[in-house]
Amino acid sequence: MKTPKLVFVASLFIAVISIIYISCRKESSTNLIAPPGKQSVQVFLNDDPVLNLSKLLIDIRYIEVKVDTGQANHDDEYYNNDHEGDSDNDGEHQDQDNDDFGKWDTLSVTPRVYDLLQLKNGKDTLIANGFVSNGKIYKLRITLGTNNEVWTDSTHHYPLSICENEKYVYVKIPSQSVETLPSGQKRIRLDINVGKSVELENGVYCFNPEVKSYCDETSGRIEGKVQPADAKAMVMAFNTTDTAYAIPEGDDDGEFKIKGMKPGTYSVLYKATLPYKDTLVANVQVQAGKETKLSTVVLHK
Repeated sequence: MKTPKLVFVASLFIAVISIIYISCRKESSTNLIAPPGKQSVQVFLNDDPVLNLSKLLIDIRYIEVKVDTGQANHDDEYYNNDHEGDSDNDGEHQDQDNDDFGKWDTLSVTPRVYDLLQLKNGKDTLIANGFVSNGKIYKLRITLGTNNEVWTDSTHHYPLSICENEKYVYVKIPSQSVETLPSGQKRIRLDINVGKSVELENGVYCFNPEVKSYCDETSGRIEGKVQPADAKAMVMAFNTTDTAYAIPEGDDDGEFKIKGMKPGTYSVLYKATLPYKDTLVANVQVQAGKETKLSTVVLHK
């Protein structure tokens, strides 16, 4: 079924996946040595908050990666002749189109329910790790359990199903979003826009994730502070092609961080709660692999 999307004022920064592969470099990692013919994978979960929800509980059961182990060069970095919603040669739906190449490898996951809204401003947690076959990793598949919920406040909560009754959540991985760590591991960060991923119709919520992947070295970051805490500000960085959100820490410092931003020029809007007034900062430059630090903004009544 097609449902109108409930637009929450936020984007959800959900996952960090470490994979042994190619691309940009990072300064530190754990030292996991892969056996011959394998590559090491670690998955971290990370999030930016959602202003209109108090909890977003996601039940993660399995995480798999798809690897092209062949020697042929594929010009399309997104592997578009791999069908995002197909059966991926799993034998369950033989009447559907199957992928032209690749194999699925399963990571080691401790199944559990994560409150994604507890992770913000760069915090993350390890949710999966393991070894997969050597080759180009170009797709991620997440299997969710049934214990998914949204909480609109401290007492009201609702079940959250996967829209269209899909069995899996698929994410395609472009090569430039993969980080190479000094140990040889690779890491991919995934950003789920919750405002476009949680849908509501007739009081029923469903989860239709809109996901992008990015790399720290090919994307930029914005950090800053906003005061006073009483203003309960939300921070939005935007331009014509990209929008990202943050809710500052609830202390007097009011620190915030927005990661995974495409290089470019942004405006940063500090959206205040009445009686405080909004403030807009224009011409904020975001560069690949760099952190843009903004001056502290003090909101006034």
